[in-house]
Amino acid sequence: MNPTAPPQKIIDCLQVILDATASKNYELFTTVGDAGYKAGITQEMFDNVSDELGSRLQNGYSISYFGELTQDGFQVYLWKLSFTDGGDEFVARMTMNGDKVAGIFIA
Repeated sequence: MNPTAPPQKIIDCLQVILDATASKNYELFTTVGDAGYKAGITQEMFDNVSDELGSRLQNGYSISYFGELTQDGFQVYLWKLSFTDGGDEFVARMTMNGDKVAGIFIA
């Protein structure tokens, strides 16, 4: 089964997050989030993830959409994040609050 692609605004939010992580730009990273997202993801937390994933993202990656689900009244979007280096892949789980990101988890 191939899930229908999410709305473009959802893809755009994920792209901003990935671009910000690759370039280690915390200010850009916070532009797509709601108040809880901005308060919940500190500069230090962001820097730790950017240090781990930034160079891999810069060297090339692809995303594959898994689908969406509803949890606690929020839409949650899931992607597979693969890297051109052939190393470990990750699942990106992005929770939306209207048109703003309420949370992002990459593991």
